[in-house]
Amino acid sequence: MKTADALRATSPKIRQIFQEAGFDLDSTDSKLSQGYYSSRDVDQRKRILHALFANIREMGIEGEYCGEFDFHRFLDNVKTAKPRNDQRPKVENWTPNPRYKSPATPERRTLPGRIGVALGLAVILFAVLRYLAEKGATP
Repeated sequence: MKTADALRATSPKIRQIFQEAGFDLDSTDSKLSQGYYSSRDVDQRKRILHALFANIREMGIEGEYCGEFDFHRFLDNVKTAKPRNDQRPKVENWTPNPRYKSPATPERRTLPGRIGVALGLAVILFAVLRYLAEKGATP
């Protein structure tokens, strides 16, 4: 996200070099760690980087305002990045452990249990109202 912000703050020529190569200057929320790219994007990544380097050679970046965008760091990150498989490994025949119950999932009451609780509250409320009525207080 910092890279996209820094790139948007560069000179128009630098932004044009990246955009014409296929870079999007909007920040994205990638789920991948820094230094990795999606393995399904290998071909597209090669095409975009080839276009980027061609644009840099043709247009040049000498004397252009780069602000906080660090070309050398960006290029180092591009060179050292590794593909990461996006799919989670499948676990064969996985079943939850019946002895372990998550504390986040409380026991659910059954229908007779819920009816019993409701009747108990109704009896208590009736007794309190009757007591208040006998003492002369009205709700």
